[in-house]
Amino acid sequence: MDLDPANRSLHLDLADVRAEQGDFAAAVTLVEQGLRHEPHEVSPRAAGAAYRTRLSGSSDDLKALISLAPELANTVYRNLLIDHACAGPELPRGLVAKARRIRGS
Repeated sequence: MDLDPANRSLHLDLADVRAEQGDFAAAVTLVEQGLRHEPHEVSPRAAGAAYRTRLSGSSDDLKALISLAPELANTVYRNLLIDHACAGPELPRGLVAKARRIRGS
């Protein structure tokens, strides 16, 4: 069976698997591939922000995740993304606290 390379959901599922394996660079690449097909979808945008935050410690990406997180209907997934992001290197404590507050709501 061939997989549809334009299937955003497939890219996101594979990105999530790579993130669970600790390969955040591959997760970011997979999310970006999926976003080429559906750039306005909230879940992959949030996942991309979370995985980039974890990979690089980007405050801007954590801010993006904080703004997108309330739009995620699946709170378990939202919380998982926040957990991944908050484990990123050298993040400002205030931003991490703000993300964790969203996680707790």
